[in-house]
Amino acid sequence: MKIYLCLAVSLLITGCGFFTSTALTQVNLDKIHDDMSPAEVKSVLGDPATSESEPIPIVGGTQTIYTYHSSSSEVTILFKNDLVKEKHGTFDQ
Repeated sequence: MKIYLCLAVSLLITGCGFFTSTALTQVNLDKIHDDMSPAEVKSVLGDPATSESEPIPIVGGTQTIYTYHSSSSEVTILFKNDLVKEKHGTFDQ
């Protein structure tokens, strides 16, 4: 019975995104490099807080911006045609 209760609480906490901000560190941002796929970025940083996609004018293709937030950090990843092209992060120490 206790195992089921612990499992339920763990799933609830994880499902609510309670631990998502632990991935927002300079060390993890340094693991992100050009030409990584969105899936590779998510494997390091988790799911973004927001994701916005728009067409790239004239050249064609798609630009996507992932934004991650925590109480003391913000990270932005820019993809062009599903490959990382820029990354920015601010971290309070």
